[in-house]
Parts: sequence; structure tokens; C-alpha cells
Amino acid sequence: MKIIRSPLRWLKHITLALITLILLAVGSEVALRVAEYRDQDSVSSYDSEGFLIPSDVSYHRIRPLQQVSRKHPDTGETIQFSINSLGLRGAEPAIPKPAGVFRILCLGGETVLAPEMADEDTFCSRLEALLQKQTELKVEVINAGVPDASPLMSYLHLRHSLVGLQPDLILFHFDMSDVADDHALRRYTQISDAGMPLCSMHPLFDKFNEPERLESQFFVYRYSLRWLGDYWVENQPAGLERDIDTPQGTYLWLEDHPPDWSVYVRQTLEPIQNIQQIAQGTYSRFILASYPKPWQVSESAMSGEKARARLGVREGVTYGSRFPFELLETYSRQINLSFCDTSHTFQSIQNPDRYYLQNVPQFSREGHALYARELALFILKEIPGIWSREAPSQSEPPADRQALVPLR
Repeated sequence: MKIIRSPLRWLKHITLALITLILLAVGSEVALRVAEYRDQDSVSSYDSEGFLIPSDVSYHRIRPLQQVSRKHPDTGETIQFSINSLGLRGAEPAIPKPAGVFRILCLGGETVLAPEMADEDTFCSRLEALLQKQTELKVEVINAGVPDASPLMSYLHLRHSLVGLQPDLILFHFDMSDVADDHALRRYTQISDAGMPLCSMHPLFDKFNEPERLESQFFVYRYSLRWLGDYWVENQPAGLERDIDTPQGTYLWLEDHPPDWSVYVRQTLEPIQNIQQIAQGTYSRFILASYPKPWQVSESAMSGEKARARLGVREGVTYGSRFPFELLETYSRQINLSFCDTSHTFQSIQNPDRYYLQNVPQFSREGHALYARELALFILKEIPGIWSREAPSQSEPPADRQALVPLR
């Protein structure tokens, strides 16, 4: 009898263990589905703060008609601004554009949006004020910045919704993170037979077009794979975690000895020409502009605790490579495009650290003012005929140029 009881006892323990595991798996599946339903699996709750919503043409966009409150990354003070019905920062623009208005449309990512700045401190607002002093026309500078907006996203945004603003000048701000942002977005982009980007549909819109595999229907399975992937990235050998698909690899191409990202860079630049074609077809002027990131001007700029490490940027180092700016200049010449390169100004000015925030790679209040001044000077030269005062020549010293277009 003892011989018979022993296998039965083990069978009982095994059965109880299996039932426990099954109940645990079922409970986990239910809990994950509830969490997914509440936080993730709907268009209306795509972004945890409700700031962004998914888009069926440009991957995501800013939710229209909202009041936004953000904490300043350095000071902690609350910054508030409004989003209009077009999903753009600022007041509601008149459509169609009124007579006597010179309208500038600023495209780009978070540097353009500037969520860490009050309205009057963004370079868009400052640019409008500076140019208004030079003409009797009414100048409007529309802030069309969207987080993570590479040239591809900005082109799709312009093509599908912003052309109706009838801009006289389209200004695209090229950010050094655009190469990684383009790479992340491109996998969702539909391209025409002629090679033109058509739309970039967020997976929340596209998930019904293709049936998922049976195993992917189980949330425990999906979350387990996600956890294992995150664990692998965090614990792989040093150096391997810095790739274009990771936050620590976003700025790899700026290093003095960068990896070969020639394919990624070429793909990033191509939509700039698509924006240029829209500008030409709508009789708008088009200007490409860029500026250096903090670590491209100083070894101590953006020196907040672990601020550089989070982006994979070395502490206490200045990245001296001119390759990104020379590349943009060469590309602009090839397609006959005006390029405003502000890197020389930021890299030669005294005490450059004060033009950047300490904890994020964005402009400080002074940085927005300096960038607006450089853009204004460039626009005065590139678009003659509507200004009441003559723009300064390139040979004039910075002091004289600042007298014409003040820094503050």
C-alpha cells in the first residue's frame, strides 16, 4: 500500500501545481488585458498624458483644442500653452490667409514645439517679433512642431493638412535626432510606385488589416517577449546597446568616428526634397535650418545628472565633427535649397552653455533668442523686397548685427 500511496501523493502535488500555474496564467492574462484596455489599446489613450494621438497619415499628431501644462526640466516651474483646432501650438490661424499677411510655417520636432518654454520665449514667437519690425506687412510665424518629427513626418503633415495654411515661407528645422526618428517611422510608411511617401499609419489604425498570429493574441506571451527583449538590451555586452534603434544610439552619427549610417542618412534627407516640391508648387519659399546639439559646442553644456548618459553621449566631451553640417550644406546645394547653418554662431559665441538647458538637449530661453536672431538675419537676406530696412551684410561684426536684430 505504501508503494501505491507514494506515486499518488506525487501525482496529487503535480496536479495541484499545474492547477496553480493555470490559475496564475489566467489571472495574469485577465489583469494584462484590463491594463491594456485602460492604458494602451485605444486611439483616445495612445499617449499617457493625452498630448499625442495616433494618426493614420503621419503616425501621430498633437491632440487638437487642449490646454497643456508641462514642468520645466531644469527649474520645475509649470509651463502652460494652448493647442488650436489644427493640432498646432498657438492661436487659431485664419483660413484662407488674409491679404497683407506674410505667413511663415515652421516644421520640425520638439525644438520647434518647445514645450519647456512659455509662448513668448519660443524662437517662433521671437522670430515673428523680430521680422515684424522690418516690414509693414503683418508677419505670422506658425509653430507646427510635433515631437519626434523627422523630415518624413513633417512632409506628411504638410501634404495632408498644413498646405491649406498658404504659407509664404516654409521653414524646416533639421534636428540631429532626425536620422533615428526617420528610421523608427519608416517601417510604417507606405511609398508610391514613384517613390513618394504617401502616409505613415500608426499600428492602432493598421492592426485590423492583417490577422495576428494565434500566439500573439495572448497577452502573457506578448509581455513575456517584451520583458525578455528589454532584459537582453539592458544586459548585453558594453557597446552593443548603442544602436540606432535604442535611445542611447540616437546621436551615434555625430561622433568623431561614427558608424556607417549612410543609408539611414540618405533616407532621412529625401523627404526634404518632397517638402521643397510642395513649396514650389504652392509658390512658397523654403528654407532648411539647423543648429548644434549641446555637446557639439561645449564639453560642459547639458551637464545635468545623467542627462548625457541617457542619450548615450559621453560626459565631459565636445563632439568636434563637422560632418553633419557639411552634409546638410552639400545636400542643400545639390537641390538648390537655402540652408541656414547656425552652428558657427553657437560654436564661436562666448559661454555657450547658457544657450542650452541642463537636463534635456533643447534650447534655453537665451538659445531660442539667439536662434531666432540668426534665422531673422538669414530670412532678411534670402527674401528681399518686403522689408523696410536693409539687411546687414555677412561681413558686419556680430555687435552690429545684434543692434539691427536684438538678442532679447
